[in-house]
Amino acid sequence: MTDITFIGHPFAPIGMGEQLRSHVAASLAVGLRPKVYDIYRYAQRNDESYRSLIDPLEVEAVGGGLRVFHVNADEVDEVLATFAARGNDIAAGTNVIVPAWELPAYPKPWAAKIARFHGVWALSHFITDALRAVGIESRYVGQSVEQHAGPLLPRRLYGIRESAFVLLHFFDLSSYASRKNPEAVLALFERLRAADPFADIQLVLKVKNVESGAQDWAREAGIPQTPQIRVIATPFDALGVRGLIAACDVFVSLHRAEGFGRGLGEAMALGRLALGTGWSGNTDFMTPENSLFVRHKLARVKEGAYPHGKGQSWAEADIAHAAELLAPVLADPARGRAIAERGRLDVMTKLSHRAVGLRIAAALAELG
Repeated sequence: MTDITFIGHPFAPIGMGEQLRSHVAASLAVGLRPKVYDIYRYAQRNDESYRSLIDPLEVEAVGGGLRVFHVNADEVDEVLATFAARGNDIAAGTNVIVPAWELPAYPKPWAAKIARFHGVWALSHFITDALRAVGIESRYVGQSVEQHAGPLLPRRLYGIRESAFVLLHFFDLSSYASRKNPEAVLALFERLRAADPFADIQLVLKVKNVESGAQDWAREAGIPQTPQIRVIATPFDALGVRGLIAACDVFVSLHRAEGFGRGLGEAMALGRLALGTGWSGNTDFMTPENSLFVRHKLARVKEGAYPHGKGQSWAEADIAHAAELLAPVLADPARGRAIAERGRLDVMTKLSHRAVGLRIAAALAELG
C-alpha cells in the first residue's frame, strides 16, 4: 500500500489544521498508517487532543509515496521552499494539495500554483466547482466532522444560563468577519427578542483573535451590555470548543459563504441543531430535513470585502426566514431535538472518520 504523509500545520488551532487532523483521523479509522509532517513547527503543542493524535505519527523527514499538502495556494511558494530547505525532495513522491476556498470561482492568480501538484483533493463539492471554474479538476474527499468521545464541560464554565435556549455563533475578527456575517446573527436575535420579550433565550458569540479587538467590535456593532448576549473571546483548546458547542441548543451561521462549514458540521455531529444559510460548502451535509436551512439571495461581493472577490457573488441570508424556522423550535424544543438527531445521523453517514477514510483509501488505490 502506498505510504501517505500529511503535510501542513498539524498543531495549529486554525481551519487548515482542523482539516489535516480530520484526514489523519479518517485514515486511521480505515486501517491506514499515515505519517504527519509539521512544515513550519511554529504552533504551540499544548493541546492534548492534538498531541494524542499527531505525536505517534510525526516524522522529521518525508520520504516517497503520497504527500498530501494541507495548505492554501498563497502558501505554496514558501511551503515548498521550506520543504526543500529542510532536506526533502519534492520530486521523490506524488504530491497532492487540499486547498480551502469560499467563493464560487477559485482565484485565477493561484491556479498556476495549484497546477504544480499531481492532484487536488476537495473538501466540498462547492470547492470542486470553484476549482473547475478556473480549469482545475479535483477529487472530492470531504473532511470528517466526527468528534472525540469524552467528557463535556458544563454551561456554567462558559457563563451560560442553565435555563436558557442558547444560540451560538463563531467568527474570527482576523479573517474577514463579513463572510461569517455576525451582524445578521445579531439581527436575528433582536427579531426573536422583539417577538417574545420574555422568552428565556441567550445568544453566545465566540470571537476568535481577541487581540484584534473583540470588545471594540462589540461596541461598534452596538451590542448591549446584557445577560442575554454573552461575548466570549477567551481562547479554548479542543475540549473547550467541543464543550461550548455541546452547551448550545442551536449553532447559527448566517454566513455569506463557506468552503465547507465545519462549525455547522461539528454541531450536527454532537447532536445539536444547525441553522445555516442554504448555500455553499455546508450544502454537502445540510438539508431542509436535517437542519434549519435558511433561504438566501445572491449578491455581488463588495469591493474589499474578501480577497479575489471582484466580480464574484455570495449569499445574503433571509433573516426573517431564519426567525420563522426558529419560532416552532422555541415553542417546542423537542421538535428541534428531532431535527438535530436526523442531522447527526446524516453527518455521521457522510462525514464520519470511516466515510472520509474510505474516500481517502479509494484515492490511494487509484494512485496504485
